[in-house]
Amino acid sequence: MLLGPELMSPVNEPVLIGDWLVDPRDDSLARGTERVKLEPRTMRLLMRLAQSPGQVVSQDELLESVWSGVVVGTASVYQSMSQLRKVFGDNDDPPRYIETVARKGYRLIAPVAAPPKSVAAALPHETPPVTSTEAPPPPTVSKPKGRWMALAAAAALAVMAAAWQFLPRTPLAPSQATIVVLPFVDLTDGSTQQMFCDGLTEETSNWLAQIPSLRVVAHSSAFAYRGRSADVRTIGKELKTSHLLEGSLRRSGDRMRITVQLIDTQTGFQLWSESYDEKAGDVLRVQEDVARQVAGNLELRISAETDSHFDSRRSRTAQAQEMFLNARAHALRFDAASNELAITLYRQAIRADPSFALAKVWLAHAIGNRRYFTSQRTEDLLPEILPLLAEAEKTAPKLMDLYVVRGSIYTDLRRRELAERDLRRALEISPNTVTATSKLGYFNLTGAKPREALSYYTMTAALDPRDFGWPAYRCIALTDMAMFEEAESACGQARALGPSSPWVYSVSSSLDAARGRWVEALRYSEQALERDKDIAEIHGERARWLRRLGLMKEAGLAFREAVAANPDGARRNVPLLVVGMTAAIDNGGATSLRAFSAEFGLDESDDPALLFELANAHLMVKEEAQARALVDRALASDKLTGEDLESAWLARTGRSYLLISGVALRESGEAAAAGRRFAQLETLLARMVDDGVRTAGLFELKAQLAALQGRPDDAMAALRRASELGWSSVWLAEHEPYFNSMRSRKDFQELLAAARTRNASAAAQLRNRLVQAPSGV
Repeated sequence: MLLGPELMSPVNEPVLIGDWLVDPRDDSLARGTERVKLEPRTMRLLMRLAQSPGQVVSQDELLESVWSGVVVGTASVYQSMSQLRKVFGDNDDPPRYIETVARKGYRLIAPVAAPPKSVAAALPHETPPVTSTEAPPPPTVSKPKGRWMALAAAAALAVMAAAWQFLPRTPLAPSQATIVVLPFVDLTDGSTQQMFCDGLTEETSNWLAQIPSLRVVAHSSAFAYRGRSADVRTIGKELKTSHLLEGSLRRSGDRMRITVQLIDTQTGFQLWSESYDEKAGDVLRVQEDVARQVAGNLELRISAETDSHFDSRRSRTAQAQEMFLNARAHALRFDAASNELAITLYRQAIRADPSFALAKVWLAHAIGNRRYFTSQRTEDLLPEILPLLAEAEKTAPKLMDLYVVRGSIYTDLRRRELAERDLRRALEISPNTVTATSKLGYFNLTGAKPREALSYYTMTAALDPRDFGWPAYRCIALTDMAMFEEAESACGQARALGPSSPWVYSVSSSLDAARGRWVEALRYSEQALERDKDIAEIHGERARWLRRLGLMKEAGLAFREAVAANPDGARRNVPLLVVGMTAAIDNGGATSLRAFSAEFGLDESDDPALLFELANAHLMVKEEAQARALVDRALASDKLTGEDLESAWLARTGRSYLLISGVALRESGEAAAAGRRFAQLETLLARMVDDGVRTAGLFELKAQLAALQGRPDDAMAALRRASELGWSSVWLAEHEPYFNSMRSRKDFQELLAAARTRNASAAAQLRNRLVQAPSGV
């Protein structure tokens, strides 16, 4: 009997879905002797789909019905859906249970039937005591061929369910089984194997992460316990993990002795231990055996799909495996010298095993990291990166690392559709590690989708609670949503976890700037510079805050200090150069701007971002012809992408190249072309509002656009909203051409005067400190 929505059982009653008996009363699924426990929210998701079998249920509807009252995004739906598909073994194309309907939602396509009343009534809620060891063997049920047949499945399940209550029972797999692999201890004389131990620790975690029902705490949180003598129960509470794996390694000549033990963090009891005596480097069998032993002791199922993921990680030679583990340990240090050493070791691993896909993927990643360490463009690194990734995909198409690394490269290249495809594939393969969730968080954050980013970073933080990066990213997302109290809590957590990181203080500075709390913003900026005075981005941030307060002389001095501290970095940092341009304009108008451009060679630049900003500066001094020429050069640049022109990440700060190019076109008499640019910007801003962005910069852009389109009342409404969110850029409002049509309005003048008064009050508090310590250090 197939059910329609009107005949569906209540959501708390058992139901047959395909060949599974689903019981929401204890969040379990049963098929033959198999029994799986779902997370309660995942069960609610399944039951919501089962209420409307064959019908598409949108992501918004699922969020409303399953996550009501919780701030999450579609990432939560996607992760729960991935878990369901893993349980169902629904890896075929076409699927047999749950179908994704592009841009619409999800549909349960497996037959849904009510179990016979006698079966439903017999279903136990607790595991009954076993009174006899002579229970009958479990019944064997053959699956119907072709499309699942509801009547056959229902009849078979009725037999299984009736017999099930009399069978010896395997305890339910824990719904939140979580494990942390602590850093392996090097017991070798002289501790010469520590780097190898670190690589072994990280890769053992990665093997365990292939088990979809096991959540694995990230290495950055695990390594926080290196050298600490914390009780395992304390570690369990701090990391919210149910189990802990610890190990040691001793090397003597060409032999290694590796000892591991699995511990229950609730009781402190050892559940399993093993020692392995292996030839040096031959640790592949150890990693796989540990993963299987952990799964067995935690009563987690290793499916054929998991076996295929294990196979993707294997090397064929012991030498290649040893080189790879040492390379991973060096790469995790994330500095220029260690990255180059990792590249060398990865290449050696590939020479030892030319089919080693995992080494090829991480070699590609390390080469890509040169964009950070040697300022090389990602585009220039692609000839080395892409062939490695193509070779890896050919031999290991189910390797999660492949899609994470390639998705990250595409994100950096601003090829967002390809990036999202790969990163979602990575999450589908391995939904319980930080690798994919953190990259998807960054993807959505830089796409100005803070709700989605927050959802992914919340997942990431749960698996990596000791890493300061994730609460800092959560702080950025919450700031973009104008959820300032929650953002302050997240930033506080980031500072507590990373007290020596200049970046977390920079993020805290941006939060207070977004709230219009300039004294606090500049204090955090100074604290960031105390930790590293050579970071051009932080100097630029401090200079921008001073400019927003109207302290143009001080902003110009901050720019010069940045150049002195890091000449190359300052000359490449576009936002910092923009402050230098505006300080020059304030000092001497068009003449000073031309002198500044000549000093820093701006007119010769081929960077489209810098050309747009220089065009904006020429618009401020009423040199429209020069502005139009610069815009034309930027638009013709082969370095410009559509993502750059329509950058949502930039628009959240109140900047848009669509706006700059539109005004330059309009001033040249091309009203129709300018109108198309303005229409593009209007669509972009509407999308950002829908995605949860609530920054002062966004509403400033809305005000500028409305003013240019002849909608002064709309412009004032948007500018008032920006002011409520901390907007104070009076100097720019008075010099940029976007508010020219508003200058005679009394309410516009009053709003600027109020902002000027607030700025003066903050400047008075800051001026003595700025005089005493102009560099902030």
